[in-house]
Amino acid sequence: MMNKIGEINFKEIKRISPSQFYSMKNCAYKSLLAEAFDKKPLLPLSPNAYFGTVLHKMLELIVKGILKGEDDFNAEFDRQVKALEEDLKQKGFGFFVPLKVKLKNFGLKKIQLKKHLRSESEKTTSLGNIKFHSEKWFESQDKLICGKVDLVIENENEIEILDFKTGAIIQDCLDDEGEIYSDVKNEYKEQLKIYAQLYFENTSKFPTALSLVDLAKQKFPVEFSEQECKSLFDEAKSLLKATNDCIHTKLFSANPKQENCKYCLYRPACSFFHKELETDFSFNDVFGEVTNVKKFQNGNVSVFLQNGNKNLIIKNFSSEKFDKLGNHKNKQIRIYNVRKEATEFVYSAADTTIIYE
Repeated sequence: MMNKIGEINFKEIKRISPSQFYSMKNCAYKSLLAEAFDKKPLLPLSPNAYFGTVLHKMLELIVKGILKGEDDFNAEFDRQVKALEEDLKQKGFGFFVPLKVKLKNFGLKKIQLKKHLRSESEKTTSLGNIKFHSEKWFESQDKLICGKVDLVIENENEIEILDFKTGAIIQDCLDDEGEIYSDVKNEYKEQLKIYAQLYFENTSKFPTALSLVDLAKQKFPVEFSEQECKSLFDEAKSLLKATNDCIHTKLFSANPKQENCKYCLYRPACSFFHKELETDFSFNDVFGEVTNVKKFQNGNVSVFLQNGNKNLIIKNFSSEKFDKLGNHKNKQIRIYNVRKEATEFVYSAADTTIIYE
């Protein structure tokens, strides 16, 4: 049975989180699709994304003081990885297992993560009037904006909000003169500023510092003003309302381009993206009518698609796909997560390749 998207039942998005804001701003339709499918992805995530959930959980346990030493850390890390690998197998993503082999930076990230364990001297200095609040839940008074802050440090009149990131925090940017410089990703800046306003709504105090911390324990401060935080907060609420209004008016729109669609897990359900695939061959997804399916002596299968005046070849499917693809001859299909070959319009199937009719 080929994967198929049935009728999409859109539902109102009840609230928006600071981490969701930037994505919704770039393409609100993606958020509507995620809500319609109960946030169950239509495509597999990258193994790094799955592993990132383990890293973030470990950071949470370290910050809360649950993991106090290296033995605790190693035992919990192994337990978390094993549980994730079992979950991946159950979801049909066993090709990601073992993560230790499949991920190039598995060992490095574990070493970096271990640096977050507090030393004895840090434990001593953390006493006194300083208060640590980890995984602290905040929501706006109207409950339209809410989220969980990784860590809040309160020290009398000094209040710092910290957000931990397991991936890259900075990116290369161009200044007005065309010179390259590094800066914190804009999405992370906006996320922290909305958290700052959330904190203010709940405590009547504004944080004095906002910071991002990476796995290597590097801290990246984020400059902000109270007005900036309030403006982004109001913008998030307006965006949520406008996005939900689309459901009632049926006037949907999307913004299909590489930076928005490349990692979108709901593109199999996006008609705007499908239209883009008809003429744009820059994506790692293909669309077309099946004209032929061939099985070779080594068992590999190739499928030939016709897209307008372009003939596409997708190679290296397993032999078990032969009948399924053959049954769709002269029918249109969409194939996601393929690899481009050196020859134009020739692609290879990968472990994460998924086919939808």
